Amino acid sequence: MIEKTLSVKDEVGLHARPASLFVKLAQEFEGTVVVKFNKVNKDTGEEKLVEKDGKSMIGILSLGIAKDKPFTLILDGKEEEDFMSKFEDLIENE
Repeated sequence: MIEKTLSVKDEVGLHARPASLFVKLAQEFEGTVVVKFNKVNKDTGEEKLVEKDGKSMIGILSLGIAKDKPFTLILDGKEEEDFMSKFEDLIENE
């Protein structure tokens, strides 16, 4: 299992197009993909750590990850180091 903190560089965050590429890559990975993100309640301003399945488009979009907001990516399975590099490239270049 490996874990890394990443930040989205795209101006509008992890929106539909990059999220779909993220999920597609996650579905190619033979193992578990978990995304952890501190989501802020708009009404109270309170942060809550939320975990979502990285292979779920709805799960990823529901996080609302904005530009430069860190999230944690956890991979557990075959070729996890290679796939972590692929995720890093995707996040940095989208």
